[in-house]
Amino acid sequence: MGKKISIAHYLSVPADTEGDVTIYEVEAARKFRVTSVHVTFPLDTNFELEVSVYRGIRQIAPHVGSYRGDGQVIEDDVDEELGSSERVILHYKNNSTTSTRSAFVLVRGVLE
Repeated sequence: MGKKISIAHYLSVPADTEGDVTIYEVEAARKFRVTSVHVTFPLDTNFELEVSVYRGIRQIAPHVGSYRGDGQVIEDDVDEELGSSERVILHYKNNSTTSTRSAFVLVRGVLE
């Protein structure tokens, strides 16, 4: 049985910006099974910030589309195993042309 871990990341995305950020790289000779993703969007985000989770170049959460919200927490169960040196990447896109948007992302899983 592995060790349960959480990877937390606060996103602050300037207006009209899209990009990626690596939030975790699996240690050598280890495996990481992603079990859930929680995304918290503050009030007045206006569904303008899109967030998705990738394993390298392949999207793992949500299965299709992106997380968006306004003053809510989205909880999503995931079952994805990453091998040694693979990366958990957040992809983000701020569709607002005038305002910085933010979100808090928590990825939970088991490190074996």
